[in-house]
Amino acid sequence: MPNSRANRANARLSTGPKSPGGKSRAARNARRHGLSISVWSEPGLSTDAEALAHELTGPAASPELLYHAREAAAAHIDVNRVCRARHRLMMRELADPDRLPKTARAEKRYVEDLIRLDELVSQGLYVPWRLRSFLRTPDEAEKFALAISNLRELAVLERYERRALSRRRKAFRSFDAVWRRSERTQNSQCFRSV
Repeated sequence: MPNSRANRANARLSTGPKSPGGKSRAARNARRHGLSISVWSEPGLSTDAEALAHELTGPAASPELLYHAREAAAAHIDVNRVCRARHRLMMRELADPDRLPKTARAEKRYVEDLIRLDELVSQGLYVPWRLRSFLRTPDEAEKFALAISNLRELAVLERYERRALSRRRKAFRSFDAVWRRSERTQNSQCFRSV
């Protein structure tokens, strides 16, 4: 019991940014990639979602089934949007990876490593493998690792993707349940007419 009380107290203290600048940045987070915008508010995506929904249901679908198909199609398109955003981000970074670190901790270590490298080279001492990477241009695998390590936005996209996948799974389960129910109803009506 004392642990849960402490947990609740800590949770009350860490409810997001407190400063006006922090609140402003947090408010803009959802708009950075454009992934929080509904599929139905973008004309190109809404026509794609509508076409996918009709492909899922067929021409003679009930309004309830079509509604659930639209929800499933929109969720599926959301997952695709996140994948495309991740791909664009990776391609941009891989085209010209920034060798400089993005976080304060990584920047501190980078500077310390450069100082240590300079000391070792100037004294003619052995340079460890980890520090030798500063002396040459990175190959493709190192560029990829560097690009991945510099992309903090990947974590944001991962959260969007988890939510989108969860929403898609729930939407397709709901669609499947309505589909099965309508199939059973149609089958029972066929047997009654015989």
